This record gives sequence, structure tokens and C-alpha cells, in this order.
Amino acid sequence: MQTWKNFARKALVIASSVGCATLWGSPAALAAWPEKPITFVVGYAPGGSVDAVARLVSTQLSKKLGQPIVIENLAGAGGSIGAARVVRSAPDGFTFLIGSGSEVAIAWAVNPNIKYNGLTNLAPVGLIAKSPMVLVGNKDVPATDLKGLMQYSKANKGKLSLATSGIGTPQHLLLEYINRKTSADILHVPYRASASIVQDVIGDRVNLSILTLSTAQPFIESGQLRAYAVTGDKPAAALPNLPTLSQVETLKNDSFDLWFGILAPAGVAASTIDRVNRELNDVLAQPEVRVALAKQGMEVAAGSPAQFGAYIKADAGKYQKIIKDAGIVVN
Repeated sequence: MQTWKNFARKALVIASSVGCATLWGSPAALAAWPEKPITFVVGYAPGGSVDAVARLVSTQLSKKLGQPIVIENLAGAGGSIGAARVVRSAPDGFTFLIGSGSEVAIAWAVNPNIKYNGLTNLAPVGLIAKSPMVLVGNKDVPATDLKGLMQYSKANKGKLSLATSGIGTPQHLLLEYINRKTSADILHVPYRASASIVQDVIGDRVNLSILTLSTAQPFIESGQLRAYAVTGDKPAAALPNLPTLSQVETLKNDSFDLWFGILAPAGVAASTIDRVNRELNDVLAQPEVRVALAKQGMEVAAGSPAQFGAYIKADAGKYQKIIKDAGIVVN
């Protein structure tokens, strides 16, 4: 009788173990995402705007997710090398892109050698921040304000030059847009290395440029560069007296903000995307994060994945029309 009771007791323990395994899954399945470190890919060199955003946000997100976040810089081809790396990665929630409009909305549309599509191969997770660009020139340009610059450029076609960091960049496409909408004829001068652009404008080797706000502001405040306009839909907090490009009648209601956000490879679980978005929005609500972004000339722009997706789609459509109208192709 005792033997039978022992047997029954062992059978009950085994059955309970099997039942638990069936109900809860294997030990590996018990681990909740994220159970290992996460990688944020940045398609630019350390020290730039996108990299600065990635390092600021990752520090705070790491605390909320309970895992280290590793920054992987893969610079080149306007950010598209880094974006392609994320597109090729497994959609397991451990590789994300800290991206910008250049590689997500533009590069693949202007360069036939880029094989990914930023609208279909990347899943929007969350918008982080936006920042206007600034149209600047040196003190020898014979126009002191935006209206005078547009008038001079139309009356003196081909006499003004504007430097950008390359063909197919947001700055280049904005210049093409300005030329076509205002009948200006400002010459585009693409640079291979953007580091020398500011000094070449100051030295009058080229007349104008379109710079990020954080890059331009110190030179504007020192009087080395003259600022004509910001490219957003409202004045920048850092330069409140500077007009927007939309004050030109033919550019009315147009906005060309730079933006920064988190994207994942297509196919990542919606629950993972929602978790990162929720934690990201909590991070962006922190006063110290807002202040740090403001020092970079950026304004927090939180929202849902769906809202970010709609924003990217509109941004891509705006630039694709410019690319098509101007016949721009990067070979």
C-alpha cells in the first residue's frame, strides 16, 4: 500500500511539472523582452547631431528597459549604410535605427544603388525631436535680409553659390525647391566633407549654405555668418527674431525641419514597438532631456508609432516630388 502511495505521489509531481511546462513554456520562453543588450545603429560618425540624440536617449531608455544599449556608428552614404544594416537585421527587437530624414525618407529615393525602402523596410517606433535648418551667408553677400536675398538671386542669376554636404541631401533638395519656387538661380556646390563648409562660407569661397541650427548658431552670434531664415514652420526658440522661409510668398506654408527618431526592422512585434514608444515618450517628458535637446537646437516631438509613420510618409512625399521635378539622381 505504501508503495502504491509513493508511486501516486511521484506521478502527481511529474504531472504537475508537465502541466506547468505546458502552461508557461520552456525556461527560455519565460524571459520577457528585453532579456539581453540592445543595439542602436547610427548611420553617422560620433559627434554629429544624430549621434548626440542617440547617446542622450539611449542613456535614459537603458534604465527603463533594464538592459544596456550599445551605440553602433556606421557612417557613410548619407546614413544609408547604417539604415541598410538595420533593414538586414533580425526583427527580434534587439536592433534599432536612430534615424533622420536623410536615410529614411530621401536616400533610397534619389540613389538607385540603395536597395531598401525607408517606408516599407523600416517600422516607425517613435519620433524624438525636430530641428530647423538655417539659411546663412557671409558678410560680403549684397543682401542683408531674406527679401533682399531673394530679389538679388533673381536679378543676378548664377552669381550666388550655396554649399551643402552633397547631392541628394536635405539641404540640396531644399535649395532646388527654393530655386524652382522663387525663380532664383543659386548655384549648388556639393562638398564631400561638410567640416570645411562653414569656414569656406566665412572666407567667401562660397556665398551661402544651409546649416543645422546647432552648427550655425555660434557663428551667427559671433557675427561671422549672417542668418537669413530658418526652414521650419515657426521661428526657432534659439533665434526668435529670425524669419521663416515661409515668409517668402511662393514658399508660404512650407516647412523643412530635420527630424530624428527610432525605427526598427519591418516585422518587429507590435508589443515591442509599443513598449519602446511608451518608454521613449516617458524619457522625452523629462525636463533634463528637453533642456539637453534644446541646447542642440532641437524641440521634443513625441507621439505614437502611427503618428511617426504618417510624418515620415509626408516627409518622403515632399522630397520625392522635388527629386522628380528636378531630375536628381545620385550615381
